[in-house]
Amino acid sequence: MNALFSPVNIVAMVLFATALAWRIYQTYRAPRVLPNWAITVTIVCVAGSFLAQQKVISDWLDELTGRGTGRLVNNIMLAVAVCALLIVFLGSALGPRRPLRVFFELIPLAAAIALMFIAMAVTPVEVRGLALSPKLVHEPGVALFYLGAGLYLIYGLLACAWWILRYIRAADRHLKTGLKLSAAGLILLSVGSVFRALYIVIAWAFGPSIPVLLTVAVPLVLLGIVLFLAGITYPGARARFAALRRRRQHKLHHERLTPLWTVLSDVYPNIVLRTTPRGPWDRWRPRTVHRHYYRRVIEIRDGLVQLSPYLETDLTALAVDDPRGAAEALKTALARQAAGEATDGRAKLVLPGGAADIESDVRPLLALSAAVSRNEA
Repeated sequence: MNALFSPVNIVAMVLFATALAWRIYQTYRAPRVLPNWAITVTIVCVAGSFLAQQKVISDWLDELTGRGTGRLVNNIMLAVAVCALLIVFLGSALGPRRPLRVFFELIPLAAAIALMFIAMAVTPVEVRGLALSPKLVHEPGVALFYLGAGLYLIYGLLACAWWILRYIRAADRHLKTGLKLSAAGLILLSVGSVFRALYIVIAWAFGPSIPVLLTVAVPLVLLGIVLFLAGITYPGARARFAALRRRRQHKLHHERLTPLWTVLSDVYPNIVLRTTPRGPWDRWRPRTVHRHYYRRVIEIRDGLVQLSPYLETDLTALAVDDPRGAAEALKTALARQAAGEATDGRAKLVLPGGAADIESDVRPLLALSAAVSRNEA
């Protein structure tokens, strides 16, 4: 049990859980997109294969359904994971030809699984499920089992790596990082499978076994799994961190806009938008922060538009260059409005305009709100 929770295994489990949670969320949002389902199956099967090769779980499976089950489940799930990953790329690239090609990719998978079942059946019970070793490499059933599983993995992993390398050219910078990590992981996995296949072929062709090939293959496979998981997790994890940073920024800006909003809403209470009753958990949802932030910006802009006939200067532009002067100009305009001074009634431009997004419009409002806060202090 202690080996199951080793530092390497804990890191891998965290990556599995993170990747799976992110993919389930993506599949929930787009349930009819084949690649979403395929990559979710990939992660589930890789996680299952990883757990099935842990001794405590492998022994439990052997006791439950017969000797060799743990090893069989491990290799079958890994093969299904590779096939599902290949379908991810095919589903994204082939368009109308996708169903036929997907069906074609199921043929070698079915052949590999059938071969593993046959090899396990012809293997003596006492050696079923044992790891490949110099003593067992010349056992026909054992050699056939590992060679069949390994050859399919080599094909599938290299095909996936090839598709990833094609996508890298068109990917953005952050997705490109994830794709490079995934490709590196798949290549390491395929190299490990090649070493294992060479170990079997050399032993059968020339007689002596070369244990160093297996010694090198095992760490390559483990490192490949970790890199692959890190690669498919990176874009989603980075997106989540970016979303958290944006939510924190919007919450801060909402608070910093309060002085300006308070001044304008006291004079023009009609700018305050009506609030629709929502559920008890709504306040904890990330979008609630963004909704409050955008409402505040809209209400402030509405207030400035209504006040604009009393303004004698471009208030928001002045706030950037002369915060104290902007606060005084706003105070003067509010005094003119309170005194009922006559104006031409024409609304004026209160923001620079031409901004590509609302965040650009907010910058001068933040400067003006800070100036108002300092003026009131």
